[in-house]
Amino acid sequence: MSKLPNPAFTRAEDVTVLDVRTPSFTGTLAVVGIQACFGSGHEQEVVPGVRLFDVTNPVHPALLGHWDLPQGTIGCHEIDAVQRADGTVLIACARNLVDHQNNNGTTALHLIDATNPASPSTLTDWSLNLDPTQGVGCSATQFAHSARFEDGGNTVYVSYWDHGTVRLDITTPATPTVVSDTKITPPDEDGDNHSMTLANNGKWLIINTEDTSPEDCPGESAYGGWGEIHVYDNTNPAQPTFLGTFSTSDSRSTRTDGEFTDHNTEVAPNGQFFSSWYSDGIVWWTMTDHGVSTQRGQFTPPPTNGSPPLVWGVYIDTTHHLILASDIHSGLWIAKPDKPDTL
Repeated sequence: MSKLPNPAFTRAEDVTVLDVRTPSFTGTLAVVGIQACFGSGHEQEVVPGVRLFDVTNPVHPALLGHWDLPQGTIGCHEIDAVQRADGTVLIACARNLVDHQNNNGTTALHLIDATNPASPSTLTDWSLNLDPTQGVGCSATQFAHSARFEDGGNTVYVSYWDHGTVRLDITTPATPTVVSDTKITPPDEDGDNHSMTLANNGKWLIINTEDTSPEDCPGESAYGGWGEIHVYDNTNPAQPTFLGTFSTSDSRSTRTDGEFTDHNTEVAPNGQFFSSWYSDGIVWWTMTDHGVSTQRGQFTPPPTNGSPPLVWGVYIDTTHHLILASDIHSGLWIAKPDKPDTL
């Protein structure tokens, strides 16, 4: 067993791992987003940002380098990394909501060149320059919550909460260009674009809406139930069109004995999807080309010390045909789907 250390009074908010080959480093690279811990009393002392580790030998990880944000800021909420065909290693850092609020939305996303992981450098600081307080619904905010590379690192999608899911052309990473901004359609009372992924060879855009209205705005029926997944036909990336939705029976309710919103979704072959769904655990579902969705299975971890599960992350292990999920309360769970259509 080993650990990737983070500085005192911080939390390793997000991590991604990839195999890279560059003139300065060949091996397995772990990229860790660093955020200040809220309520520690040391927020102004912390230097957040990104830490890069050599985990080629996972038992003995080694710190290679770091990319720092200004001291006293909160940091990278979610990150992603990719190596492009030209050899460039890119990292995306989406800033925490508090940072958006403190800079009035002028800094949302950083693209970082980590081709030499010992000396990462900023390529661009990008933002739509939106007032983060001018969102809609219960959680009325608009900020770059997360970013995900697609198209071999020539595209990055930015989940801009209530403002939509923004597709950026980063063929030239220093000068991103907006290709599209997908709004939740049919109109939703609480946008909450949390994260995305592509499916069906890029022809579908999957948007996860982390809507916690029943908990945050109890008794206000206008905000409806918990989050659900929205799927768009992405055949024309400049103009995605609504295809369908998927939700669980709990997420369509307003029950508050847990949190019943989706969080992240990963894609398996043959039109299968596995989503982390907080108190609904891991949810396995499918969708037809006509937008008709079906739930195929579900695994919900038991409560921990009386607290319901909060499954935050999901990963598909195609080698062993397993699903890995992280529960905030109880840790890592490994589940085996019953008769999947190949993983």
